[in-house]
Amino acid sequence: MKFLILGAGALGSILAAHLARAGTPVALLARGRRADHVAAHGVTLTGLVDCTVPVPVVRPGEATDADVLILCTKAFDTAQALDGVRLARPPIALSLQNGVLKNDELVARYGADQVLGATASISGELLDDGTTRFTMNQALPIGELGGGPSARVADIVGALKSSGIAAEASDDIRSVEWTKYAGFLPLFAPALLTRQYTWRNLSDPDTAIAIAHLIRETCALAAASGVRILDQKGLPLNTIAAAPPEEGARLVRSFGAVFGQRAPLHRVSALQDLLRGGRLEVDAILGYAVALGRRLGVAVPTIETCHQLCAVLNRPQE
Repeated sequence: MKFLILGAGALGSILAAHLARAGTPVALLARGRRADHVAAHGVTLTGLVDCTVPVPVVRPGEATDADVLILCTKAFDTAQALDGVRLARPPIALSLQNGVLKNDELVARYGADQVLGATASISGELLDDGTTRFTMNQALPIGELGGGPSARVADIVGALKSSGIAAEASDDIRSVEWTKYAGFLPLFAPALLTRQYTWRNLSDPDTAIAIAHLIRETCALAAASGVRILDQKGLPLNTIAAAPPEEGARLVRSFGAVFGQRAPLHRVSALQDLLRGGRLEVDAILGYAVALGRRLGVAVPTIETCHQLCAVLNRPQE
């Protein structure tokens, strides 16, 4: 089984390095200076893993072969990134992008039968010298969009798990993807607005209240969409959503204390992009929730306010 990792940012680099180090055939589709750096120096990880691994580089438009395509670009880069893929046959494709609309473009390109659901609680930070700081290896669930087990999911999970990635098979990936969204959106907006490490926003009394409100509103969107949110370990989303704001904030702060010990240098990927002056997924994460709330008749005032405040960060300065 050969993997093609599309996107050479922090997450793509972490996956490619692990697979290559384990001897699994893998290539990294990258462009520009990042492609040049990886071709010349390989992928260097620090933090949870310290290693430098040679990884073959494919440039956009170059023909290559792969059984599995893992999409790790930003949501707004999806169409352009997929345009650069040249494969002889449709791959099994999965996206580790943020949000809950990420599978649509893959289905449009390769067909529903070729697409798996996935989400990643795995993160890192691409540093200025080209090194990737690996900060979290919690879980990478993969599953069939229609639910249930399959041999191809088991094979992909096995390859990733053998390489050291915390992959796992899921029989209900839609709930898992929405649960990730319900946990990510409440961290996304505060990170952009405060520019703090993740544990600080979780631990601060004021931002914890805001995070509790964001969790409640995102869970309400999931319920109106007919999706079950899982009460995950550490940050019990359903419990927080059902509790009074003060109790919800207390649970958020408790998680922040644990998070600070486990990943003190973790910064939400959007904050990393902001600090580098990059484009942000404000519309894909916050704008989508606002639009969905209006369509379903679900009030999301905290999300809407955060969207209005964060949208300016994507506008050019005059």
